Amino acid sequence: MGLDRLVHVDDTPRTWHSVSNVIVEVESETAASSICYFTVHQELPGLPLQPIVTGRYIDRFERHDGTWRFVLREVEGRLFGDVSKHVAAPAEATAG
Repeated sequence: MGLDRLVHVDDTPRTWHSVSNVIVEVESETAASSICYFTVHQELPGLPLQPIVTGRYIDRFERHDGTWRFVLREVEGRLFGDVSKHVAAPAEATAG
């Protein structure tokens, strides 16, 4: 299968990330954290739409010059399906 069939037109790996149960805790005027669950679905020719990984994100934010931004994102995968087609090409094939 050609690499063009493994990715969307925007070069993403034909996945959809759903986020739920978001809990945000504002710790101060300049710091916050959140925890949420995620599910990643993928669909490809020959691979029906299916969840390929679930887990949770643990995030930390900071407010700088009036704008909130990510400081850290921890990804804790919990359940895994077929993730073999999540990366379009091996790293050695794309290295130049």
